[in-house]
Amino acid sequence: MSKQQPPVDGYCEQCGFSYDTGDLQGTVTLLIRQAADCAMALTKAAAGPDANVVRLRPEPEVWSAIEYACHVRDVLEVQRLRIAQCLAEDRPVYAPMDRTGRVKQQKYEDQDPMEVAAALMRFAREFGAAARVLQPQQLGKLGLYNYPVRAPRTLGWIIRHTAHEIQHHRHDITEILAKVEPPIVPKPRPVEEEVAD
Repeated sequence: MSKQQPPVDGYCEQCGFSYDTGDLQGTVTLLIRQAADCAMALTKAAAGPDANVVRLRPEPEVWSAIEYACHVRDVLEVQRLRIAQCLAEDRPVYAPMDRTGRVKQQKYEDQDPMEVAAALMRFAREFGAAARVLQPQQLGKLGLYNYPVRAPRTLGWIIRHTAHEIQHHRHDITEILAKVEPPIVPKPRPVEEEVAD
């Protein structure tokens, strides 16, 4: 996990996400594209010269690429369930997802990168399908959200916050892989011997 907590409103200087711009459909499209980027970065790194590069932490307190990808997958699933809960209940109170506890409990570092990437994309499509059909009055419906502080949040905010989570962690995954991936060094070309006259 990154050391500094990203903002939950306004503009995020770390990844460039803005809570104040974009409509619902555009935000959902961006989320799905960036989820695909996360999945692609993970599978590409796992298919490289060292498959275990996805499990390397750049620093002890910073998650590895597979841990971030598992987190993104779980965020998408939990947030889709929160959309359903908000639509079904008058005053929803969302249970915390225990983001840090899941890393150890579900052994994120041992999971298969291809399975994680496939599930991440499936949950992104399912989240997108649930979010795209929401009407303006539904987007304004409030529920009690726990992160980073307990506060009433609209469904519209939950969708934007989910998009920010994906964009932010896409940034984390690519940054971490750039630090830990072994450089691809081209093989030296054979030197042609000079022929003496």
